[in-house]
Amino acid sequence: MAEVSAPASSGNLGPGFDMMGLALELRCHVTARAAEVWSVEHVGAERLPQGETDAVLVAARAAVGESSPMQLTVNNDVPLARGLGSSSAARAAGAAAAFSERDGSFDPERVFEIVADFEGHGDNAAAAVYGGLVAVDAAGRPISLPIHSDWTVIVAIPNYELATSKARSVLSPQVSRTVVVRNAGRLVALIEGLRSGSASTLRLAAGDELHEQPRATLHERAVELMAAARRGGAAHAAWSGAGPTIIAFTKPEHAGEVGDLMSAAMADQGDVRELLIATEGLRS
Repeated sequence: MAEVSAPASSGNLGPGFDMMGLALELRCHVTARAAEVWSVEHVGAERLPQGETDAVLVAARAAVGESSPMQLTVNNDVPLARGLGSSSAARAAGAAAAFSERDGSFDPERVFEIVADFEGHGDNAAAAVYGGLVAVDAAGRPISLPIHSDWTVIVAIPNYELATSKARSVLSPQVSRTVVVRNAGRLVALIEGLRSGSASTLRLAAGDELHEQPRATLHERAVELMAAARRGGAAHAAWSGAGPTIIAFTKPEHAGEVGDLMSAAMADQGDVRELLIATEGLRS
């Protein structure tokens, strides 16, 4: 028997569209046992709705092939379809657990390749496999980035879903050069602000025009939640992945106020939590 867990993750973080992610300490645990036929059982707080494609099962099969059937048990704490990388965590844990049961260990690089291939981009995949703050380069290879220990992460998780396919459908296939240049400047501020711990630098990362502005009409509460976080003292607030979760970065002394104001803006329509950054990705 092999057990592996993978963390939740927040993709994009504002201007890092499809290429930056941060691993967060909510985990999907998968246990794999060699069996006669493939099967999967979900026992955790977050269970896949009946009839939907099972990401854990599909990734495990992709990892070891149909001829190595396994009994998979999934205990998942990552909210589904909320912009917290639930599919990446499921796929990473499923593939790694299957490899571990068959071979005794797993190759993180191979697991990343499998997850990124399913996801179509590597931001959440890299965070789920490697942990911490990550980016992917132009070739899709993961790069670990430093993040200052002083940042506290607050997430507002609505109790309603926003399908990634719907969120992507409103994005323009083309953007102007001036928009690209402005967003590149925001990306520089995001990376340097998270690295240095400078709140004044991180504040310059706000205002993404590639995905957050086009998606604003899909999730009106997002604007309210980000504004509430900033009023409380957060240096940066952004959509987490395709939403509807909102992530905020603040210094510890402002965490209580940020959480309180985001909770008020949520108006009993979800949950606000302070989450630790998952410095470790896949864990066995």
